[in-house]
Amino acid sequence: MRVATLHGQCRTAYTARWAARRHERRGRAQQEVLDTMRMRNLAVAATLIPVLLVPGCGTDAGVANAAPAAQKAARPSLADQAAAEAGSDDPVVNAYYAYRIALDAMMRSGGGRTTQLQQVMTPKMYQAISAQAKYFRTKKLHNTGTTKVLWAQRTIASNGVIVSACYDTSAARTVNSRGHSVLPNTTPTRWLDQMRVLPQQSRWIVDGGTTTPDAC
Repeated sequence: MRVATLHGQCRTAYTARWAARRHERRGRAQQEVLDTMRMRNLAVAATLIPVLLVPGCGTDAGVANAAPAAQKAARPSLADQAAAEAGSDDPVVNAYYAYRIALDAMMRSGGGRTTQLQQVMTPKMYQAISAQAKYFRTKKLHNTGTTKVLWAQRTIASNGVIVSACYDTSAARTVNSRGHSVLPNTTPTRWLDQMRVLPQQSRWIVDGGTTTPDAC
C-alpha cells in the first residue's frame, strides 16, 4: 500500500512538472510568434500600434485647397533618393515625405531619435510611434537603410485629405545588436500607405492611416 501511494505521488509530481514545462514551452513559442509579427510591423508597416483613419469634418475639395500658404514646405528628400529628383510643390504631399523621413531617422537610430516625430504628426500618432521607438530600444534593433517613396499623391476622401503613397523597403533592413536581420525573408518590400493629413497652423501633419502590402 505504501509503495503504491508513493508511486501515485511521484506520478502526480511528474505530471505537474510535465504540464508546467509544456505551458512554459507554449508560452515561449507564442512570444516568439508575437515578436516576429511585431518586428515585421515595425520595419515595414511602420505602425506597431494600428493608427486608424478617424472621420473628420472636411469632406470636400475646399479642405485640400486650404493648404496654409504662409510657409509652404519644401519637399525633403529621402537619404537614399537621388538629389536630382524633382520635388513637389504640394505641401500636403510634402507633409507625407517629412513624416517618412522622420520615421526612417527614428528607426535608423534604434528608437533614440524621436524629437523630429512631433513636428510631422498628431499627438495621437506620436503616442503610437513612440511605442514603436521604445520597442526598438528595448530589443536593441535598428534599420541599416531607409525606405524609398516611389510615388505619392493626394486624394479627397469622405473623411478628409488622404495621401496615397507607394514605398519600397528593400534597403531598410531591421537588424539586432549583432547585425543579424530579424525579419523573415518572405517579408514584403512594397507597401501602400493611405495617410490622412491635417492642417496645423502654417503646415500640414500626418494623422495616421493604413499600411498594406501592395505591388504598387
